[in-house]
Amino acid sequence: MDEKRRHKRVTVEGVYGNVVFASKAEIINISLGGAAIQVDTNLKIGKEYNIRLEGKDKHVEIKGITVWSVLSESKKGPHGDVIPIYHTGIKFINALTDKSAELVDFIESHKIKGTEDRLRGIRFKVQTNEKAIVDYSFGYRVKFISLSGMFIETLQIFKPEDRLPMEIALKNGSIIRFVGRVVSCTEIADKHPIHYNIGVEFVEMSDEDKLKLEEFVRSVSN
Repeated sequence: MDEKRRHKRVTVEGVYGNVVFASKAEIINISLGGAAIQVDTNLKIGKEYNIRLEGKDKHVEIKGITVWSVLSESKKGPHGDVIPIYHTGIKFINALTDKSAELVDFIESHKIKGTEDRLRGIRFKVQTNEKAIVDYSFGYRVKFISLSGMFIETLQIFKPEDRLPMEIALKNGSIIRFVGRVVSCTEIADKHPIHYNIGVEFVEMSDEDKLKLEEFVRSVSN
């Protein structure tokens, strides 16, 4: 994102946002305590995620923490790019409270027949069409912003041309939501843990959020 841009870029302080994802996963096995899933994202160990278990006619929304993650294979994407596939262990953190009955019902409805009936401590394989949706986000700090894009700092690395669902939290409490295209990504030297400077172009934004952005940029330009 060089200086020959359509809109002037302004420096901002104390403005933060999130990259918000929802990745599809396959359930490998499951118990009341957790699940092993296959997913194309390397979920961070120790981080909490919102997980939606989906079956034929039932679903359970539950929270979980990643306890392990290993690269198991890779596959080619639709554009010839290589997509890593991870096997990941999730520990459920609210399964034995209000979600217990829902989870037992889900496992009983989708486990492969012939396994033991006892649930606690046993991992059950489920039928191959059972999926999970993992919601997760990565925070970032906005360093510069304009009407056409922004320059951010984050712990997460992204590739140029990635299109990301993003949001910016303004100081007045309002949220700007949009799709951003990654233009550049460079490692920040001598910073630990590693941080990245990322240039983002706004490519999809509602008219309402465009107005919020214009008002915000105008306010910090004065």
